[in-house]
Amino acid sequence: MKPTLFIWTTILIGLFTIFNSAATTLSFQNSPQFSIENLKKSMEWFTAEPHPMGSKNQSKLAADLKQTLNQFGLLTSEIKFKATIPNTDSPQFGGLQKDAFLTKEVTGYNIVSTLKGKSDCSVLIGGHYDTKYFKDFKFVGANDGGSSTILMMELARVLKKTKFKENMLGSCNINFIFFDGEESVLPNWIDGENTLKLQDNTYGSRDFSNKLTKNKNGKFIFEKKPINLILIIDMIGHKNQELLITKGSHSDYSKSFIQSANKIKINEANFLMEDDHTPFLSLNIPLLHIIDWKNVEEWHTKKDTPDIISYEAIANFGESIIQFLSTKRI
Repeated sequence: MKPTLFIWTTILIGLFTIFNSAATTLSFQNSPQFSIENLKKSMEWFTAEPHPMGSKNQSKLAADLKQTLNQFGLLTSEIKFKATIPNTDSPQFGGLQKDAFLTKEVTGYNIVSTLKGKSDCSVLIGGHYDTKYFKDFKFVGANDGGSSTILMMELARVLKKTKFKENMLGSCNINFIFFDGEESVLPNWIDGENTLKLQDNTYGSRDFSNKLTKNKNGKFIFEKKPINLILIIDMIGHKNQELLITKGSHSDYSKSFIQSANKIKINEANFLMEDDHTPFLSLNIPLLHIIDWKNVEEWHTKKDTPDIISYEAIANFGESIIQFLSTKRI
């Protein structure tokens, strides 16, 4: 290849890469209610390809997410963090690079989108938007990661059009936190600790919780407002949806949520589990963790695809959240 031809080829490849990786704004129906069409469109976007933390696909998805939420009129930013993760290129973890180190550093992106409220308080609504890495099959995480992500996107859009009285939860700032890196890189949740003495999970929520600060009254704050409640959701879109509020959740808020939920099955569970809520448990901030841990047949398998999703169930859960936000703060 001639040098001149090589230079132009390099330029064209670079331009293609730039345009191909540019952020895309998703288009939505501008309805005041939850839109099934919007949820389906978001799920198609989310499940197009696997996107574990640190991958190019995840960086692109983060940019799309940020741009789309900004388009809704919410103030949206990304919080970058560095994470040391198991290196799947290492032969110890099934990789083919003989000289690869056991760990590597990647960049994660927590996406934060804020809906300004009238009251001096904040409610954090969080869930993870990464998919788990699998070497042997394509895992797109329609329920595990996808369902909570598309619900939060649509909830942000709908809440932008919703008014709340001043003493209600919904009159606080509503901060949507899309966590990167909830999933472990290695097959099992505790493999990192067993093999590397490294916590291989909840990278984004741990980084976020570690950066929270207190005001002069000793209250944890976010964007200068005291945090009244943290709501963490995961795996909420299964067609046989049965939601649970896990142990460690705030008792009064749990009861209030269940009373607000007329269209969904939801109950308190008498067991603890680890998820993106875990890093916040020690902070003494009122918290709710909601998950469907009954319909797990497809969990972490190639069957976790849009075929197992009920968009009506997701919309009903979203409406329940709005009803809950319409209750008085505790």
